[in-house]
Amino acid sequence: MLSLAPLACSASLTIAAAADLSSAESDLVNSFRRTHPKDSVRFVFAASGALRQQIANGAPYDVFLSANAAYVDRLASNRKILPDTAIVYAHGRLAALWRDHKAHDIKDLTQDWVRFVAVANPTLAPYGLAAQQSLKHAGLWNKLHSKIVFGENVRQTLQMFDSGNADVVLTAYSLMVKRPGVQTIPEDWHQPILQKGGVVAASHEAGLAREFMAFLQSRAGASILTAHGLTPVARQ
Repeated sequence: MLSLAPLACSASLTIAAAADLSSAESDLVNSFRRTHPKDSVRFVFAASGALRQQIANGAPYDVFLSANAAYVDRLASNRKILPDTAIVYAHGRLAALWRDHKAHDIKDLTQDWVRFVAVANPTLAPYGLAAQQSLKHAGLWNKLHSKIVFGENVRQTLQMFDSGNADVVLTAYSLMVKRPGVQTIPEDWHQPILQKGGVVAASHEAGLAREFMAFLQSRAGASILTAHGLTPVARQ
């Protein structure tokens, strides 16, 4: 009887990721698949807070990449994330982009020509919280109350600006790194934006998920993160 060798099985990885990583999706997937050609990788993007709630309620993800370290820590403490896989892999930057694509003093937000300022929802999106903290630091949050419009996540917030529904946007630098006129906000104006990730405890592909987390911390992964405006955390 002819004996057939078993076929290599492919695996499918679903990654729940903060929307600030959306510009890096293609590069991350293509680089990871160079060493995992038979496996598929799919990203699902949303605000970190929304994804945390989904995972807490049993959403079938394999990896969680949050822009707020506390969300991963909370899930790890409840054993929804494997604690030994939870790591800070990068720092994010908040940035502003103005309709005229010129550099401005932050106090120019109070000028009449600035009708609306787009900010991500501070209760769900870490970059939204950083924007709120930055505007409070500048003494502008209360003054701009009637001008601020909220997006559900950083990507939707940028879309509000691109569609002309806001004159200024404060959102993730990683989404605007290649745009002319983008201004980074001083990091001491807000709490650090710590990008933290981990393997979802209920994952059926925990082994592959661990390999993806290792890739994210590798030289190849760090190079991609850097190219997209994030600052990788050095590993010993």
